[in-house]
Amino acid sequence: MKQKIRIALSLFIIGTSSALAGISIDSTRIIFHASNEARGQGIGVTSAQTSPQPYLVKAQITRDVPGNDNKTPFVTTPSLFRLEPGSTNQVLIMKKPSDLPKDRESLYYFRAIAMPAGSRQDPTQIPAVGGTLKVATAAIVKLFYRPSGLPVAQRQAMGMLQFSNTSQGLRVSNPSPYYITLSSLRIGGVTVPLNIAKGEAMIAPFAQQIYAKAPRQGRVEWKAINDFGAVEVFNGSVR
Repeated sequence: MKQKIRIALSLFIIGTSSALAGISIDSTRIIFHASNEARGQGIGVTSAQTSPQPYLVKAQITRDVPGNDNKTPFVTTPSLFRLEPGSTNQVLIMKKPSDLPKDRESLYYFRAIAMPAGSRQDPTQIPAVGGTLKVATAAIVKLFYRPSGLPVAQRQAMGMLQFSNTSQGLRVSNPSPYYITLSSLRIGGVTVPLNIAKGEAMIAPFAQQIYAKAPRQGRVEWKAINDFGAVEVFNGSVR
């Protein structure tokens, strides 16, 4: 008997708020405040008006970008839904009881995985021979869990980075309880390459990054991304 063969091919793409294969997330990052634990926090997932078909979307919170570890203290509802072209679905993120650090932010990732939804076949239609290629895509944004009562504001923390000359290279230290995401870094007028895949663009709370090939002296200009996805400029010097 002749059957229609469906082949599923997964292609995962890291995104921000820009549309990926017809879907987008309405924010470049999610700041989950501890004060929101009781009511949760919403995020919108949208299908482009020009999308040729509806999508079946799976929403989840993971610990890493590939999504290998989805055992997190967060749940999404709905976790699976159909998204029609030109429509938006609100996903509620809820935090389960857990002991996350209270002196610093914790980092997770919100993933919206979209598979083109199949169309219903007319039962009177004669089955066709052939294949259908379905491509799944994933839009991903960072989720920062932010405890209450941190001693400094996020914008102040972005300007607190410290730069020092070490035998291993330029050391950039983050003495704040926030994750600091760099969009660019210049030392003495020289641009320092930031390898996002290696995590060089983000400095964890109370942690540091070493840039082996960066200049080790001179004036520093760095651009950091704030809570709203905008870039702010700061200046300092290598000590």
